[in-house]
Amino acid sequence: MQVEKSNPNIHQGAHATLHLNGSAVGAIVVQGHDTSWTYGQFEPLAAFGPFAPIFGRWSLLMHDDEHQPLTVAAAHELREAERDMDALRARIHFPDDDVWHDVAQLNIDGTLIEWKEV
Repeated sequence: MQVEKSNPNIHQGAHATLHLNGSAVGAIVVQGHDTSWTYGQFEPLAAFGPFAPIFGRWSLLMHDDEHQPLTVAAAHELREAERDMDALRARIHFPDDDVWHDVAQLNIDGTLIEWKEV
């Protein structure tokens, strides 16, 4: 098994599996990447259930009246949601090459996923 810290060879259409705290929780199809983030489509498995509220809370806060500045209370709640997401141990496995990528930041918003590697 090979572990990589960067993903310069990840390409559009690559298939991967998201693991949170040691459990496979969803399938990913890579759509692209920019300088530091990779993004794609996410399809949750049943094991994602316990993690869904963490990402759902973040998503609701991010989309709550997107045309207005965050209130102080909403900004505080958003920071808490982001801390909960960052506390998860996230790894992404690319089975075609048996390569694992450690994730520093992860966002899931419905069927969209984006991550920044360690």
